[in-house]
Amino acid sequence: MYFKDPISFVVPHSEEEGFSPILRNPYNKTSMVLDQHADVRTVYDVFLKSASQNPDGDYIGHRPYDPVNKKFLPFVFQTYTQVLERVTSFGAGIMYLRKMVSTTDEERDWVEQRKWPAAIYSSNRPEWNIADKAFSAQSLYSIGLYDSLGGDALDYIINHSESSVIVCSIDKIPKLLLNMFKFPRVKLIISMDPLTESESSSNPAAATPSTVVPPIFSSNSATILKQWAKSVGVPLFDFKQVESLGKKYPIPHCPPSPDDIYTLVYTSGTTGNPKAAVSLHKNYAAASIMFYINRISDSKPVLLSFLPLPHAYGRILEHGTTLNQGTIGYFCGDITKIIEDCQTLNPTFFPAVPRLFSRFYDILSFKTINSGGFYGNLCRLAVQEKIKHLHKTKSYTHYFWDKLVFNKTRYLLGNRLESLTTGTAPLSSNVVDFLRVALCVQISEGYAMTETSSMGAGRPSDDFSNGNVGIPHPGIEIRLRNVPEMNYLVTDMPNARGEILLRGPNTFSKYLKDEINTSDTIVGGGWVATGDIGQINENGSITVIDRKKSLFKTSQGVYISPDKVEAYLTRHPLVLQAFVHGYSSENCIVAVIVPDPVNFIAWAKNAVKSQKSEQCNAKNMDFTALTKNKHVVARFLEEMARFSKESGLSGIEIIKGLYLESVPFDIEGNKLLTPTLKLKRFDAIRYYSDRIKTIYQSIRE
Repeated sequence: MYFKDPISFVVPHSEEEGFSPILRNPYNKTSMVLDQHADVRTVYDVFLKSASQNPDGDYIGHRPYDPVNKKFLPFVFQTYTQVLERVTSFGAGIMYLRKMVSTTDEERDWVEQRKWPAAIYSSNRPEWNIADKAFSAQSLYSIGLYDSLGGDALDYIINHSESSVIVCSIDKIPKLLLNMFKFPRVKLIISMDPLTESESSSNPAAATPSTVVPPIFSSNSATILKQWAKSVGVPLFDFKQVESLGKKYPIPHCPPSPDDIYTLVYTSGTTGNPKAAVSLHKNYAAASIMFYINRISDSKPVLLSFLPLPHAYGRILEHGTTLNQGTIGYFCGDITKIIEDCQTLNPTFFPAVPRLFSRFYDILSFKTINSGGFYGNLCRLAVQEKIKHLHKTKSYTHYFWDKLVFNKTRYLLGNRLESLTTGTAPLSSNVVDFLRVALCVQISEGYAMTETSSMGAGRPSDDFSNGNVGIPHPGIEIRLRNVPEMNYLVTDMPNARGEILLRGPNTFSKYLKDEINTSDTIVGGGWVATGDIGQINENGSITVIDRKKSLFKTSQGVYISPDKVEAYLTRHPLVLQAFVHGYSSENCIVAVIVPDPVNFIAWAKNAVKSQKSEQCNAKNMDFTALTKNKHVVARFLEEMARFSKESGLSGIEIIKGLYLESVPFDIEGNKLLTPTLKLKRFDAIRYYSDRIKTIYQSIRE
């Protein structure tokens, strides 16, 4: 293995048989101790420290909904001190109510001992933050619930976690009450929204819901919910009532220890029931410090919170912002209004998933490089020249081209944006570079897991490369291990390849009630086995190239990694999503592909026009009709074969048949994606079983 001016630190003499050298961040060359915020050892400390240092600073905010004019108003903020007061009151109120609904002295003693779970069930909003911190202040731990897991998984999590308290938005209450017979341990439901007409309908600016159309319930509706709850034997209170009880019956904080459980994060697995990653306070405290060290400026960050808080990524973004004494604004609940939310809040950094960045690319490219006439030509030249300037000078700005073009595009997400971050899947280099020059900001791709508190690797601020996930974050070590069944070896030349292993103070302790998966994931020396295949590049950066668990074998006895083939196919501008599959009885692989409408429609119409018999039909064909046209399908397959070959895929890795799908894979419709936008491969196999058989039949014919 040869390194050329590595940007990561290669630990000397750390190679072992079957393992690559260990990589570290240059921040931790000689010691893995995080020497900043040494007094921050728990998530409780993260908030309390910033609340003491920035008491009057804006902490959390939301956009109240005006039901008269049917629009969202500007952000309204609560200070660190105000939130601390609410955390104290809500925590005391929860403890009072939980003891009140206990039926035996033994149960009341159990409540007093703390260290029991409580669930939170809503979209991102201020009450999510307050409830989570209130639990920590009383040494309780949280479980995030979310609808996209599906009903069965939701029921499983409530019971598996043994949650006895659920704090939720009002729209979730009927669903819970309807299924209360399934939840024998649930003793208490708290509504984040008011259950009285006077509180919910008087002053829209005083309300705190973050849903698209905040539910304004009448007193009669609230009465019905309360009667329903009583009939199924579960007390129902609202958030303000709990805070009032906490003020009436105050108790001091009961801070957690670093080794106490902070949260259970249920991973949205592609098969079977979700696994519960048990993360301790010290894990998320360490991850928050890593986030702090990675900051790109000394200014207090401003975050738009919309990535789901039940997931590790959404959670650590908030904790990292908090440790930096920053401000969190919650989106209005409608993802289609995310740009409007940004322009209202003006965040300093914007973390998102690749699909959203692709949407920004589509919006900006439509107005610039895809414009017609002189202006389109000017924009294409501007992008080309500024990208050259970017990689040559490492500057996001250009006096001439910004003044001419990019001062019109750079404020899409507000006027103080400093950086964008993304993960979960690769972004094509042309999209990354275009957004860098159009928005005039740093864009970094990273890599992490639920099991590592969503900290792992990321590109340094001065790294303008593409196609990699950077180097280990401060405090984290990364190495590879051999995967001989896939022919990935750390001795491969010119780049070591193998399964990515991570280690650091941010890594989880175990999976709840699951010794088998725990032992498979936490391997010798405390390393977390990710299941992802990576390669170490010559500069010491890491590229994720494959996935370990999704292999299948063709009739030729050759193992195929569908993740690898899909990763290549989705780099093509015509492809939005891809699902690759094959059977052991067949000698080739096939695919279901969702084309990218932005690029596909014009391309497909040209393909139709090339057929004389159908020239007159092309202009009247919509997206769905084009995906079903046999000439389009044939041309698309040829294009995929050409692109795959040029990309370096072997003959057996080139698809020989395909079905063009007009309906994207999603979370709630066809349910083929996990909440973190990973393909549910085995669900896709079942969903497209008949299509796959038809594709193979057409190949044989």
